[in-house]
Amino acid sequence: MTDLQNHFLYMAAATFVAYRALMIGETPVACIFVDNRTGKIVSYGCNNTNESLNGTRHAEFEAIDKIMKKENLLGADAGVCASHFANLTVYVTIEPCVMCALALKQIGIKKVYFGAANERFGGNGTTIKAQGESYDSIGGIMRIEAIHLLRSFYIQENESAPTPKVKKNKEIHGKEFPPNLDFPLYISAETFKTEFGEERYEIFYGAQALEQEISPKIHLGYSFVDVCSKDILLELPSLDQLYLNKVINVDEDILAMAELLPRVDDQGMPYFYSLSDTKKRKIDSSAL
Repeated sequence: MTDLQNHFLYMAAATFVAYRALMIGETPVACIFVDNRTGKIVSYGCNNTNESLNGTRHAEFEAIDKIMKKENLLGADAGVCASHFANLTVYVTIEPCVMCALALKQIGIKKVYFGAANERFGGNGTTIKAQGESYDSIGGIMRIEAIHLLRSFYIQENESAPTPKVKKNKEIHGKEFPPNLDFPLYISAETFKTEFGEERYEIFYGAQALEQEISPKIHLGYSFVDVCSKDILLELPSLDQLYLNKVINVDEDILAMAELLPRVDDQGMPYFYSLSDTKKRKIDSSAL
């Protein structure tokens, strides 16, 4: 069976960056760029549209700009840039918009993994396949986590607060998720089999299992803490920029994300599990 654990580790890192974006008042969409030769994350980006007051500062552009500056590629020949980016894989929480999809094509990216579909502006297959055949874009990894972070952004208690507080709002906590991806819109049957395995092809390709989620191992559920690596998060370049001069506390954030995000059971169905509710039940039962 095809084990997707590594893909989930990288997408969990992108999800962590998206969560930190939420905590600093930005739309929680994020990406990471991974060097295929070393397995290291060389750049990350999260939406910076609010701080910059620039609607084009999407996560992908933020990550690309960091690489261009670090590798002295600004002003370089297009072929030089393409040869560098061809060695990188992108993990992004939400399907790139048309603008970002074309940018990734232009710089020479060869593979993208995304979480949830971008229903209005998706440029990798949902509204248009802007990249053509220049790179494969494989979706559905940690899809519901990406959706729930966006929902959390739109119901923040106080948008003007220095540290936004996320409501545990019954309107989204337990709200149904949209159907899973219609995978033929994005990738061929052969690509799906190569990426996800024959066993998942029978379940997901052709929209047979619209209510089920893809998990690292088939028929085995997971939570955020199961797929997240603290070591990978601590190695994120310029991690301090995600904390805006506050104390970096990755452990605390992992626990907060485990509390906030839905889990997936062994049947691939999402559900919510509250750590605080469990603690409360234990306290209540001990008082009997």
